[in-house]
Amino acid sequence: MKAQIEIRRMEERDLGGTAADLVLRLKRLNEEFDSVFEVAEDAREKIEEMLARFASDRENHLVMVAESGGKVVGIVFVTVVDRSFYSPKEEARIVDFYIMPEFRRKGIGKMLIERVTRELNEKGVRFVTAEFPSHNLIALNFYRGGIGFREILSVYGKPIEED
Repeated sequence: MKAQIEIRRMEERDLGGTAADLVLRLKRLNEEFDSVFEVAEDAREKIEEMLARFASDRENHLVMVAESGGKVVGIVFVTVVDRSFYSPKEEARIVDFYIMPEFRRKGIGKMLIERVTRELNEKGVRFVTAEFPSHNLIALNFYRGGIGFREILSVYGKPIEED
């Protein structure tokens, strides 16, 4: 029997535990793609703070989870940013998106994006983007693979060496 997946807004009960674990797993995965994403020792604490902040600020943030059998198996963080010089004026930016490996390639990511899009549409936000490490082929293939995202911006970085 196939497990039922529920897509819902993150709730207070999700703030610690599994939701934070998933985000920490994502940060560690990012570290594998590029050393510039070295995970800080206090990352778990900072993630829990971010979860609480995002959950309490529903005007500027949206956090959705995918739940299976009472366990959070996927999470997406969206933050709304100002695009004053462009139309539409607001952009919903997916800043963190992670699905447990054993739940990938089952349509859960697409379900999360569809739900996020629906929620944003209800708020009047008409443009959504996603950010992720350039070498993350999993993310690149997901966004390019039939859900309508295309490359629109490149960001380059360089660590500044101490003197």
